[in-house]
Amino acid sequence: MKLDVVKQYFRLTEQFRTAEADYVGILHPDIEQTEYPNLLTAQLTVSDWQTLFQRMPGGAKLLASQNYDIQRAYELEDTLITEVVWTAEVGADVGPFKTGQPLKAYFCCVFEFQDGLIYRQRNYDCFERF
Repeated sequence: MKLDVVKQYFRLTEQFRTAEADYVGILHPDIEQTEYPNLLTAQLTVSDWQTLFQRMPGGAKLLASQNYDIQRAYELEDTLITEVVWTAEVGADVGPFKTGQPLKAYFCCVFEFQDGLIYRQRNYDCFERF
């Protein structure tokens, strides 16, 4: 069940879906997403529901496509941990990125659930150099 929710979340993200209504059955209204520093995010970033949806369109502006390939998943009580290989193709010349450039990263995502919904998400993202 938890893995199915996370897979649906990744599918929506892959499709650059940004309508809040699409995530109502997936994300808890009190969601808190934490992204630890990486090559794309210089400092610790914590997003609530509103901030998360303000940030979402940024991916569609930079990327032509993206894919989340879950390699492994581990479940314990209200927590699901996923190891994910993320691949993407840049869709626009922005900063150091060039159209058509491939991107790849290895994610460890820790999801805590409440009421069957993603309540907390912590991302530890490791990008290959671009």
